[in-house]
Amino acid sequence: MKNADQSSPLKPVFAALSRHSDLVEIALREPVGMDGDAAVSDPGIRSLREFNVLRSAGERGYRLHSKLRDFANDVLQIHPAYQSLTSIGQLVEQIPMVWRELDDLRSAGDYQQADEAIAQIEQDAFDISDLVERNLRLLGLLLSTRFGNVSSLAAKASQNRYYQRQSELMANDLTRLSRAVEKVEGEARERGLQSLAAMLRNTIQAQLPRWTQTLSQHQSQIRRDIFSLREIERKNVLLARTAMLLRQNPGWRGIEEPKLDDEIAPFLMSKPFVGAPLAPIRMHMDPHDEDRSMKDLMRDEVRSLPKLTATPTPAKKPAPIKRADPKEPRAAPEKPAMQALARLAAAAIRNAKEGNKPLSVMDWRIGDTFARGMAPALWLAFTASALRPYKFRVVRVADPAAQGERFSHTFSDALVMPTPDAIALFVRTLGRQLREPKPQGKPAADQATTVP
Repeated sequence: MKNADQSSPLKPVFAALSRHSDLVEIALREPVGMDGDAAVSDPGIRSLREFNVLRSAGERGYRLHSKLRDFANDVLQIHPAYQSLTSIGQLVEQIPMVWRELDDLRSAGDYQQADEAIAQIEQDAFDISDLVERNLRLLGLLLSTRFGNVSSLAAKASQNRYYQRQSELMANDLTRLSRAVEKVEGEARERGLQSLAAMLRNTIQAQLPRWTQTLSQHQSQIRRDIFSLREIERKNVLLARTAMLLRQNPGWRGIEEPKLDDEIAPFLMSKPFVGAPLAPIRMHMDPHDEDRSMKDLMRDEVRSLPKLTATPTPAKKPAPIKRADPKEPRAAPEKPAMQALARLAAAAIRNAKEGNKPLSVMDWRIGDTFARGMAPALWLAFTASALRPYKFRVVRVADPAAQGERFSHTFSDALVMPTPDAIALFVRTLGRQLREPKPQGKPAADQATTVP
C-alpha cells in the first residue's frame, strides 16, 4: 500500500455516512430538511450535501442519492421475507376499558386515581399513533422492495397473500379504533373533560382519514401484485405446455387451417333414416349491424310488412263542474296552552314597560290556573322553547353545581324579557289568543223567524 491511498476521496464520504447514518436512514424513507433555514444549518445535512449524498428535491427538502437508495434497497431485500405488522388491537380495547374505570372513579370522588386514568388514556393514544405510523412506513418500505427476497414464484405469491392478510387485520383495527375513540371523545366532551377530548381529536381522529387512505393505497398495490403474479403463473403454464408439445412433436409445423368445399355434402341435405322427416338444411347468413347489405335487406323486409290500422280512441267528455256547497263557519278550537303562553307574554311586556326586572316564569305560574295544572318541568320547558320563536329573550336560571362538579347542567327557572321585535310580533300572533271570539251569525231563515 502506498501513502497516496490515505488521501482517497472516498474516505471522507464513508466517514460522513458513518457519522450521519440516522439521517441517511430517514432520507431513505422520506425527504429531509423540509423546515427551511433550520435545516440548512443542520451539520448532518450540510455535510452530506457537500458530498452530493443528499440532492435537492425542490420545496420538499432533500432526497437521497438514487444509486445509494438502490444499494440500500438491495440490502433490505436480504432481510426476512415475512415481517409482521405490530398489532394495535389490545390498545384499542384498553382505551374504552380505562374510560369506564375513569367514569367510576369520578363518580366515587377519587379524583387522584381519575387523573392517573386520564394519563393512561393519553399514553395509549400516543402509543397507538406511533404504532400506526410505524406500520404504514414499514408496509410502504416493504412494497418498495417487493416484500423481501424469496426463492420461487410460489413463495412470492404466498408472501403477497400474507401481507394482504396483514393489511386487512390493520384495516379492521383502524375501524374498531375509530368507533372506540369517537365514543370516548363524545362522552368526555359531555362530562367536561375538554382537554382529554381535544387530545383524542388531535392525536387519533384527525389522523384517521390519512391512515385509512394510505392503507387503502397499499392494499390496492398488493392486489395488483397478486393479479400480476396470477397472470405470470397462467402464462408460465401455457408456455410449459407449448414446450412439452414441441418436444414431443419436433416435426410439427403448427396449426393448419382445414380446407372445406364451398358446396354442402349431399348426406347433409338428405332426410334422416330414422324418425320423422325433417326439412332440408338451408344456409343462413349471420346478420351484423355494421353490414350495409343486411341493413338494406332488413329495411325492405320491414317495408313489406302490412300496415297496422289503429282505431282512434273516442274523445272523453269533460266531467261537468259542480259547485260545492258553502261550508258552515266553525269556531276555532280552543288552545289553553297557547292562551296561557299569550298571557305570560303579555305579562312580560307589561312588566318591561313598567320598568321592572325580567319576569320569572315559575313565579308567574303561581297566579295562573292552567299553568298550575301543568307539571313544573313541563311548563318550564314549554315556555322556554315556545317564546324564543316569537323574538322573546329567555334566559335560563341554572341551579348551583353539585358537590364535586365544575358546572351545573340543570335549571329550575327562566327569565323572560321582550325585545322590540317581540312586542311588534305579539300583536299579530300571540295577542290574538287573548281576544274575545266573535259571535257566529245566525242563518237567514233563523233571522227571518226571529221576533224582536
